[in-house]
Amino acid sequence: MYKINGKITNIENQNINTDNGDFVKKLVTIEESDSGFTHTMQFELFGKTKADIIEHSQKLAVNQYVDIDFYIKCREYKGKFYNTLMIKNCRIRQEETMESIANDNAPF
Repeated sequence: MYKINGKITNIENQNINTDNGDFVKKLVTIEESDSGFTHTMQFELFGKTKADIIEHSQKLAVNQYVDIDFYIKCREYKGKFYNTLMIKNCRIRQEETMESIANDNAPF
């Protein structure tokens, strides 16, 4: 299990229709800058039940700061490997927490 925190820059819902049924996928894009550089990463929530649980309990929105627990899922297709960052849990950070973190990292 991995952990990361950052600011949500985009939330996208996708409905996937297959022969095995219909599925819901939520894509959450965050901007992380803890390393001193800005990195943009996209995380996935797959399945209506899981997406509904996180969405209804957390009310995710663009420009919120979040802590994400995730795992890496990998699959092979025709000799190429595809990685996906799958959300296990997501927590919204309070704004005052983000300000205090920024002040703690100040050099003076």
